[in-house]
Amino acid sequence: MRKHKWNPYTSEVQRFSIYPRIQGSSDDMGVKPGDIITLSIRNVDGKGYGVAMYRGKRILVYNASLGSRVKARVTKLVGDIIYAEPIETIKESDVEY
Repeated sequence: MRKHKWNPYTSEVQRFSIYPRIQGSSDDMGVKPGDIITLSIRNVDGKGYGVAMYRGKRILVYNASLGSRVKARVTKLVGDIIYAEPIETIKESDVEY
């Protein structure tokens, strides 16, 4: 039996496709650890993290209160979740507990 050089499972099959190739960068979230971003805290999860959205990604900010606006430093990226720590509070919460 003769082995073929072209194998559809290992070869570049995408070049034969009618669908365009979407180039994904390694930094498609737009943020990396150490970046400083400004966030509005929309919710608080069960563990006490403030929850915000940034460029379609969920950000968990340690010790941030509901309704506040904070400047935070990104500490780590885990899947679609970004963890951050608050640097300063720009606006305090208007929500009373």
